[in-house]
Amino acid sequence: MTATGESSHAVRPSSADEAVEALRVAGAEGRRLRARGAGTKLGWGRPTEEPDVDLDLSGLDGVLEHNEGDLTAVLEAGTPLGRAQAQFAEAGQMLALDPPLGPDDAATAGGVFATGDSGPLRHRYGSGRDVIIGIGVVMSDGMRARAGGKVIKNVAGYDLAKLFTGSFGTLGVILDVVVRLHPLDPALATARGRADDPDRLAAAASRLAHAR
Repeated sequence: MTATGESSHAVRPSSADEAVEALRVAGAEGRRLRARGAGTKLGWGRPTEEPDVDLDLSGLDGVLEHNEGDLTAVLEAGTPLGRAQAQFAEAGQMLALDPPLGPDDAATAGGVFATGDSGPLRHRYGSGRDVIIGIGVVMSDGMRARAGGKVIKNVAGYDLAKLFTGSFGTLGVILDVVVRLHPLDPALATARGRADDPDRLAAAASRLAHAR
C-alpha cells in the first residue's frame, strides 16, 4: 500500500487485502473514508466533508476472469472500463454499459457500478443492475463479503450486487464485480425522427429499440 498525492492520508492499495486493511484501520480509528477510482464522478451526489482517508482504488486494476463461453467476466474495481471493453471486443463480446468515461476514458468499473451510471444502451440492455451478477465488497469495519456468483442464472440468497449498484459507496466499498456480457453488435446506426405527437414518437422509438 502506498501513499499518494500531498495528503499523508491518501492511500493506494495494490491488492484487495490491502484495501480491506485500510477500511479496517479507518473504521477502528473513526476516520471518514472516501473510496475513489479515477475520480471522474467525485462531483456527483450530495456534497460531503473532506475525508480523513482518500482510498484510491486504481491499483486494483485487472480483468481477473473472462469466461468467453459463459459470457461472464470478473473485473477489479479500479479497472478502466474502456480497456476492459477493448479486451471483450477481441472475443466479439461487450459489457452492455456505455456511460461517459471522462478524460482519457479513465472511468473505472467500480465507479460506474457504485454510481449506477449508464448510457444509451440502457434502453436495450438495462442498467448496471441488469448486467451485474456478483460482487465483492468490504464494509466500513473491514469485514469482507461476497454476493452472487459467476453464472447468469444464479438466484441463491439476497441480491446484494444490485443493492450496492448505485449506492455511491454508502454501504461499503466495491472490490470487484462479476458481470454478464453480450455479443458485440456487428454494426451501429443512429436514427432520427420527428413528430408533432410525442406519443407517436415514443411508440416509434420503442418499436425501433425492440426491432431484430
